[in-house]
Amino acid sequence: MPVTGLYFCPDSGTTQATALAIRDRLSKLYQPVISSKWSLEHRLLRETISSNPSPLPPPTPTTSASAASAAGINTSSSPTQAQAQAPGATRTSPTAGANPPQSTAPRFLQYLDLSYHPGKKFALIDRTIVTLDDSFEHILTTKLQPSLWAMRQTLKAEGESFTLEDFRIRIAMLSQGTVIKGVLVEVEYLPCIYLEQGEPVIRDFIEQLGLPSGANVRLYFSRAPVLHLRDGDEDAPREFSILDTGMQYMELLRFR
Repeated sequence: MPVTGLYFCPDSGTTQATALAIRDRLSKLYQPVISSKWSLEHRLLRETISSNPSPLPPPTPTTSASAASAAGINTSSSPTQAQAQAPGATRTSPTAGANPPQSTAPRFLQYLDLSYHPGKKFALIDRTIVTLDDSFEHILTTKLQPSLWAMRQTLKAEGESFTLEDFRIRIAMLSQGTVIKGVLVEVEYLPCIYLEQGEPVIRDFIEQLGLPSGANVRLYFSRAPVLHLRDGDEDAPREFSILDTGMQYMELLRFR
């Protein structure tokens, strides 16, 4: 998958002046071709803490393994494994007289929908990111919310995608309700699949655009954590993946 990088400039208010200025700057410098509209929706959910947590119901047959795992559901049927229970709940020993469950710090679930990846959703818990199928939407609204996860924030963005030779540029205004949070720009470098090679090119492209800068402006070139590496692969180049793009957005949008 081509390497991507994200630029974000905070711009609280009710106008789209910054996004329009960036689009005008891009058009005057390079005359890109508008290829499509695009959008995103990001939800941040907070784990609900219960003094007497109860086990989760078993997943329905439509529940994908990745969706259940991301939400904290143990789908194993092996009797030797712990039974599924609410994320964050303290597991107790079956021994009589065990200490009561202790409350833990709440966790957060991030849920992301990018329109240009149709049929795929992203979920992030505890630095573990997965892609999910559409059935997770039903699981989230009917089984996990609000009994286990409470909605904290919803962010949305709508904009346009441009094609320019080796680049694809997506520009959009990020908003929460009627309040504009800022402008984001995604730059995708099409010929490159390794972040180590593509990041300098994307940084240079953004610099040439002359985008607004300042203390709160951020660039995101995050990578999704790799859980299992084979011996000798620690320093080997790793191809950029859809999960890396998802991680960039998760870091940008968390508590925005």
